[in-house]
Amino acid sequence: MSSLIGKLAWSNIRKRKSATVTLFILIMIAVLLLNIGLTVILKLNSFQQEKMTELRTPEISAYFPKDDYLEEYEELVDSYSYTESWENEAAILLADAKMKYGQTDTTVAFIILNMDTPRTKGLFKTTTPPGSKDANMIYLPYLFHVGSGYNLGDTFTFVYDNNSFSYTIGGFIEEPLLGTLTNGALKVFLTDEGYKQLGERLGTEAQYSFLSADLTDPSKDVKLEQMLSERIFASGSTDQFQVMRAEVGLQGNRVFVNLLAAILIVFALIMVLISLIVIRFQILGHIEDNLTNIGILKANGYTSWQIKNALLLQFTSVSIIAAIPGGGLSGLVMPLVGNMISSSIGLLWPISFEGVSAVLSLVIVSGLVLLVTYLSSRRIRNITPITALQSGILTHNFKRNPIPLETSRMNLQFSLSLKALVRQAKQNMMIVLIVAGLTFSSIFCSILNFNFKGDTSAVIELVGIERSDFLLLPKNGDLQQGKFTELEAMPGVEKLTVLDSMVASIKNTSFMLRVSDDYSKLETQTIYKGREPIYDNEIVISGVIAKLENSEIGDEVPITFNGVTENYLVTGLSQQISQLGMVASMTGDGMRRLQPEYTPLSINVYLKEGGDAQAFVKDLEARFPKQWNITNIRETVDSTLSTFTAAVSSMTAVITVVTIIVVSLILYLVIKTLILKRKREFGILKGMGYTTFNLMTQITFSLFPVIVVGVALGSIGGYFFSDSAFVLLLSSLGIYNVQLAVSLPQVMLLCAAILVVAYAVSMLVARRIRKVSVYDLIMD
Repeated sequence: MSSLIGKLAWSNIRKRKSATVTLFILIMIAVLLLNIGLTVILKLNSFQQEKMTELRTPEISAYFPKDDYLEEYEELVDSYSYTESWENEAAILLADAKMKYGQTDTTVAFIILNMDTPRTKGLFKTTTPPGSKDANMIYLPYLFHVGSGYNLGDTFTFVYDNNSFSYTIGGFIEEPLLGTLTNGALKVFLTDEGYKQLGERLGTEAQYSFLSADLTDPSKDVKLEQMLSERIFASGSTDQFQVMRAEVGLQGNRVFVNLLAAILIVFALIMVLISLIVIRFQILGHIEDNLTNIGILKANGYTSWQIKNALLLQFTSVSIIAAIPGGGLSGLVMPLVGNMISSSIGLLWPISFEGVSAVLSLVIVSGLVLLVTYLSSRRIRNITPITALQSGILTHNFKRNPIPLETSRMNLQFSLSLKALVRQAKQNMMIVLIVAGLTFSSIFCSILNFNFKGDTSAVIELVGIERSDFLLLPKNGDLQQGKFTELEAMPGVEKLTVLDSMVASIKNTSFMLRVSDDYSKLETQTIYKGREPIYDNEIVISGVIAKLENSEIGDEVPITFNGVTENYLVTGLSQQISQLGMVASMTGDGMRRLQPEYTPLSINVYLKEGGDAQAFVKDLEARFPKQWNITNIRETVDSTLSTFTAAVSSMTAVITVVTIIVVSLILYLVIKTLILKRKREFGILKGMGYTTFNLMTQITFSLFPVIVVGVALGSIGGYFFSDSAFVLLLSSLGIYNVQLAVSLPQVMLLCAAILVVAYAVSMLVARRIRKVSVYDLIMD
C-alpha cells in the first residue's frame, strides 16, 4: 500500500516539476533564515555566560580615581555581607582618547591595565597566542578587528591630551563587558614595561583603580552597585567613574543582536507562510486539474485517505529535502553573521553547526507544511466518481459575466485582461497577500536602515543619548556659574545644558537617576507620557520602573540616595534602552533635597549650525588649558552606530533581494500554471489572429494590477505601521512609543524597483506562450 502512495506522490511531483522547484527554493530560504535566527536567539545568552565563566568576569566591575578614599571603597566592598571575593588593581584611564575607527575619527575612553599583573578576575586572554612582550605592544578588544578592520601587527595610534601615542597591535582580547562601545570605557592591555612608561608619561592625573567583585548571591549585586556609586559620588570627586553590574553590561551588548535575530525570524516565518500559501494554491489547482483522474482512482478502489496521503507525502518530503540544504547554507553564512555578532558583543562567536536550531527549524517548517497540506486536501473526500467524471459540475461557475465583450466599450485586450483578473480572484488574493507581506518586510528594513545611516534621531532617543556636540567634564574643581557664562560666550556656541547621571533607588529597585535644571532645552526627549519634571518635588520614571513598582502618573514614590530618602511626585513616564530601561529624571533642585551640596558635574555643549568642532576644541583648550575632559559626542555616537549599521544594511539588502526573488518565483509559478490551464484558449486566440506579444501583454496585465495592489498595501503598511512593528520588537525593553524617520523617496524607489522587476519577469515568463500553436492543438 505504501508503495502505491509513494508512486502517486512521485507522479504528482513529475507532473509539476517547476512548482516543486519553486516550493523547494522558498522552503530552503525560509529554513536558512529561520535557522540563523534561532541559532542566535538560543545560543547568545548561554554563550555569553560561558565566556563569563571562562574569563572569570566579575559580577561587579568598577573604575574610579586612585585617591584618598580608596581604602573606604575597598572597605565598603569587603564588608558587604554578600561579597564572596574581590580584588583591586592599578589602572590608567584615558577619558577622551581620539582615534581612527573604521573610516571615521572618534573619541573613546580607555581603561588600560597591565597584562602582567596577577589577577583572578577578568583574565587576560587573546584570540591568538600573544607574541613578544615588547613595550610597544598593545592588546585591543576583539571589536577593533571585526568592527574596524585592524589586524595583528598593525600600528594603532591615538591622541590624548594633545599627545600622540603609537603602538603595535600584539593581539585582540575577548571582553564580555568592557569590550564594546556601548558600556563605557574600553578595556585595553599593555605589557609591564609599556604600562610603566605610559604611567610615567601621563603622571598621577590618569592613575585609577579597577575593582572587581563576585558575590555569594548574584541577585544582591544591585545593592552593592548602588552603595559603591553613592560613596564615590559623595566623596566630592569630579573625575569620571563607573560601577557596572555584569547583567546590565551583557544585556546592553546583546540588545541589538537580539533585535536583528528577531527580525530574521519574523521574515523567515513570513517565508514559511508564503510557502504554505503556495502549497494550498498547488493542492487546490491539483484537485481542479486532476478532477477526472481523482474520480478514476476512487472508482478503481483508492480511498480519499490514500489520495490525501500521497499529497501529504509529496509536500512533506519536498519540505524535508529543502530543509537540508537550507540548514547547510546557514552553516556557510554563519561566519559572516558571526562577525556582526562579535562586533556587538566583543566576543569571538564560535562557528559550529547547531543541531538544536536545525532540528527545530525542520520540525516547525515540516509540521506547518503537514498541517496545511492536510487541511487543503480535505475537499478530496467530497469528490465522488460520478461528479469527477462529469468534469466537476459543482465547480462550474454560473455567475453573471461582469465584462461582456459584445457590449464593452473598452479596448479588447484590456477587456480580456480584466475578465482574466476577475476570474482568478482566489489566485489574485494569494498574490496580493504574498507581495504585500514581502513589501512590508522590505519597507520596514529600509526604514530601519535609514534611521541608522541617515536620520539617526529616533535611534539616539531610543538609546537615551543626549544629542549634543561635546560633553565637558572638569578635571579639577566644581562647575561654577562663571564657567557656564564664559563657555556660553565662546564663538560658535549655541547653548549649554546640564545632564548628570548617578545611581539611586526606589525601595529596593536601583536605577540611573538623570539630573538637569531644564529638560525642555535637551535635544533628546525620552518622555512618552506626561511631562518633564519642573519643580523640586517632581520626578519622571521609566515605564519599566513604573511597572515594577506598580506606579502611575500622579503617584508619590520614595527616592533614596546616599542614605537619604525623599518623596517625589511622578509627572511622566520615559523610555530608553540603555540601563535596561531603569532610568528616572529630576531637577537639580530636586537632587539638592537628597544631596544639599550637589553641583553640576558635566556640561553639554551645542554648536551653532555649521559650527567647526575642531576650531571649538582648539579655542576651548587655549582659553581653559588642561581644565576639561572633552568628549566629542557626535563622533562617539557615529562610531557606536557604525558597529550596527553594517549589520542593518546587510540585512536590508538580503531581505530586499529575497523579496524580489520570491516575487519572481511566484509570478513564474502562476503564469506557467495559467498558460497550461488556458493552453486551448490561447491556441484559439492565436488562430483568430492574436500575436504572441498580444497574449503576453494580456497575461501580464491580468496580473500586474494585482502586483500593484500588493505593493501598495505593503508600502502603506510599512510607511504607517513600521513604528508599531518596531515597538512590538522592543516591548520587552520597556519601549512603548517610537517615531522612526521615513524617507518617502526611498520607499517609493523600493516599490518602483519591485514593480519593474515584477513587470519584466511577467513578460519574460509569458514568452512561453510562443510555443502554443493552433497546429499542435489540432494534432492533440
